[in-house]
Amino acid sequence: MRRFLFITITLYLIAGAALFGIMKSNPQNKIRNTEANDIIYTVRNVWPDADQAVSMLQGYGTDYLVTDAQGSVICVSRSGLETDYTYDFIHKDYSVDILEEGRLQGRIIFINNEESDFKRSVERWALVFLIVFLLKDIWLVLYLKKHVSDPVKRMNHFAELIAKGNLDIPAGQMDSGFYGDFSESFDMMREELLYAKRREQEADRQRREVIASISHDIKNPTASIQAIAEFQALTTESEALRREFQTIVQKTSQINIMISNLQTSVLNDLERLTVKPEVTESIWIERALRQADFKNRIRGLAIPECLVMADRVRFVQVADNIISNSYKYADTEIEVRFFFDGNDLCICIRDFGQGVKKEEEIFLAQKYFRGQNAGDKEGSGMGMYIAEYLVKAMGGRLCCRSVEKEWFEVTVWLVCA
Repeated sequence: MRRFLFITITLYLIAGAALFGIMKSNPQNKIRNTEANDIIYTVRNVWPDADQAVSMLQGYGTDYLVTDAQGSVICVSRSGLETDYTYDFIHKDYSVDILEEGRLQGRIIFINNEESDFKRSVERWALVFLIVFLLKDIWLVLYLKKHVSDPVKRMNHFAELIAKGNLDIPAGQMDSGFYGDFSESFDMMREELLYAKRREQEADRQRREVIASISHDIKNPTASIQAIAEFQALTTESEALRREFQTIVQKTSQINIMISNLQTSVLNDLERLTVKPEVTESIWIERALRQADFKNRIRGLAIPECLVMADRVRFVQVADNIISNSYKYADTEIEVRFFFDGNDLCICIRDFGQGVKKEEEIFLAQKYFRGQNAGDKEGSGMGMYIAEYLVKAMGGRLCCRSVEKEWFEVTVWLVCA
């Protein structure tokens, strides 16, 4: 900007000085006396052959024309010359008569073009300055576009991105003076906001994982308490104890419902969960299934020794969701089979309840979906969705199959290490 101001002031000073010099200059009379006397002498000597005189006088700077007695032009020193007799005194033209025996034979008119030369000089300078200032204005427009308009547009776009929460795109360093410093400060602000946002997301993720872990740890003991209380309520002979055990069953059911709701709300946003598959011995898969089966319904649990890629903590959640669904909707014995499918270890978990309709199988792993056999049983439709998500995050896959009124089976594929 300082450079632009300097150039503009310099141009105005040059233009002012040039204009002052033009106005102060005195136009020079181009009629030279020596040449005029020579022209008069030559024309009179060769008269009436004025053309011969003109040819003899080539190279003179004085402009003139020769007329006859009636005022008709006979010849001129160069083409394009003319004069107006009425205003000769204004133009400072003057004429010399050619006399012969006292009679007017013709006239030599000397043209004073000092004013036209001055006018042409002013016009040339005006055109030069017009072009110079036009180029300066064009340069100004381009300069403002590059250093003012474009940076403002970029900063507006960048501000819109930040307002929308997009903090990953940097503003970039601008080469425009004060906008450059401003964009750098703006980018530093963006980085601080991005850092704060990531810290907040990490804190929120950790909080959710802690809540999910605690709710999971609480759920299994309460389920065990409920099972024991149900058994005692059926076997005790004391009516008072039976009522107390039934009260325990009701309260643990309420606790289980609240824990399930809490766990569902925490795990609803699964993208916040971290799944870290690692090389795991197959015995951990067996332990997770036995931990989830607090009612001891699993039969035939004999897993082959191998190494699989799994997240131990997350697979416990997978097993818990599958087994708890079996308890809720079938409440039968559970058959678990293992076999190898290429490079995968397959885990088939089958119960023998009512199953689901064939057309519902593909929807069982969708969020909030519940089959028609769910009836009035408590549930959120998140169990199989969470299980499938976690298995896929470990690099495996999950599939549900069923024969209605006969059996329901969940198959999990885990990649062997």
